[in-house]
Amino acid sequence: MVNSERPKISAFVITKNEESKISDCIESILWVDDIVIVDDFSTDATPDICRSYNVKFVQHKFTGFKDQKSYAMSLTRHDWILELDADERVSEAMRRSIVSLSTDDMKQYSSFEFRRLTRFWGKWIRHASLYPDFKTRLYNKCNGVWSAGNIHERFVPRGLTKKIHTDIIHCQDIDIQTYFTRTTRYASLSAQELFEKRKTVRLLHFTLRPVYTFIYRYFFRLGFLDGVHGFVVALVGAFGTFVKYLKLYELQKIQNSDEKLGA
Repeated sequence: MVNSERPKISAFVITKNEESKISDCIESILWVDDIVIVDDFSTDATPDICRSYNVKFVQHKFTGFKDQKSYAMSLTRHDWILELDADERVSEAMRRSIVSLSTDDMKQYSSFEFRRLTRFWGKWIRHASLYPDFKTRLYNKCNGVWSAGNIHERFVPRGLTKKIHTDIIHCQDIDIQTYFTRTTRYASLSAQELFEKRKTVRLLHFTLRPVYTFIYRYFFRLGFLDGVHGFVVALVGAFGTFVKYLKLYELQKIQNSDEKLGA
């Protein structure tokens, strides 16, 4: 039963060519009081699908994840925000846990975290550092700030946070080429962020650290229990670490060359 006493909730989603996933995402949040979708000028059917629902749909040029999400949040009508990615959806158990929250719950806590359960190549991944992967997805936008970086961005709440043991469903049934391409993109963005923070890269960062990432995910976080799927998740994680620090090294070499030329 929906708790009519709780504060109203707005949801937002950012999109870019998500025609195969956005409908399921929207369907899972139709029970909230306000939905905002900000699209980075998709070239597929994403805009048409979004406009077929009773949502606020806006197109806005992507300059970074934090910037896009912050902009989307600025368009929401209510203080309490449900944040969702286009390849995620709210499980029925998660929905029930949210609508059962009371006014007192939402006064005591400024945010709520939920487990994210990832489906990769048709298999639910319960190890390899992907589960339980608690994410802050419901929060009061008036009681916190966005983290500084534009990659691995997150809303940082002030006050108390409560963990709720229900799942956000994360559908990552993507082919291996897309998986590596996306990992490379995130790694490059992370490298740029580290570069701007003037972080120094050393040989061990793109030699030993990727090996550690694989060992940690596959053995310590029990990725081997997920079979081939767990091996791929650990391997791609190690690849991402390698690319991130190699890209940082490249950026620093370019900077040093430019400085020498300008001297």
